[in-house]
Amino acid sequence: MNSLPSTPNENESGQGTLPAVTAHIGELTLEAYAADTVGLLASESTVPLYHQLYRLLKRYIEQGSLSPGDRFPAEELIASLFGVSRPTANRAVQELITRQWVERERGRGTFVKAHQIFGLELLSGHLSLTEQFPPDATLETTFVAREVLHHAPMIASKLDLPADEPILYFRRLRSVDGQPVMICDSYLPLGRFPDLVEREFIGGSLYATLEGRYGYVIERSERSLVAEELVDLDVAQLLEVPSFSPILSLTGLTFVKGEDRPIEYMVASVRECISFANTVYRRGKEGDGRR
Repeated sequence: MNSLPSTPNENESGQGTLPAVTAHIGELTLEAYAADTVGLLASESTVPLYHQLYRLLKRYIEQGSLSPGDRFPAEELIASLFGVSRPTANRAVQELITRQWVERERGRGTFVKAHQIFGLELLSGHLSLTEQFPPDATLETTFVAREVLHHAPMIASKLDLPADEPILYFRRLRSVDGQPVMICDSYLPLGRFPDLVEREFIGGSLYATLEGRYGYVIERSERSLVAEELVDLDVAQLLEVPSFSPILSLTGLTFVKGEDRPIEYMVASVRECISFANTVYRRGKEGDGRR
């Protein structure tokens, strides 16, 4: 996947070259995942190597590459793929067992356990992330990637599309006052926007472009927010933060007026300098005039 130059309305500074990006969409084999993440392991870190490996393996499960009941890879394979010793791989797997991500069955092997993830509802009157930044802030948008994914069944299912439906993929880096703060990945059905991959966004905003150029009125966005550790090396480089830094992972489905099928699936990684604040009103009894 190649980096793309900014459009005239996006990050006109032109400083530096963005690193190549790999789109992680929850369908990686362990071999592919290890190839992408092995560079995160640092023997000189104050965090023990086995615990770093545990975090990577936990993330591999979290992102949907393995489902509950699936056999977990053998320690020999883990040690080989991540370039660590067998005892280190063993301690990492033991940590997964202790924290109930996997379970070992005598005579059968190690299997992934069902793990509940608690979701928080993100309330906001602004559908576009661009609208949520202060009006006096200098917001820059850099396109890191824009391409067509021809085999992304998990993403297609999010958009309620056939598994073989081509998906339009965008990765954008958002910077505020010169500081990178957010990576936003957007997935849309290619069939509805066949020329969007080549077109500039209005003001760097996807939603403004969908409304202004295609006539789709954004009605609602269903979002969830999860606190995570950053184990994607590409995102860490783009956000200019160390690996395993705390981030907020924002996911959402966007709907347009008059349609029940989502038009966009969005995944955003937000560095720790950004917070989301909401005001919630108590619902009054019907007819008492209170909100």
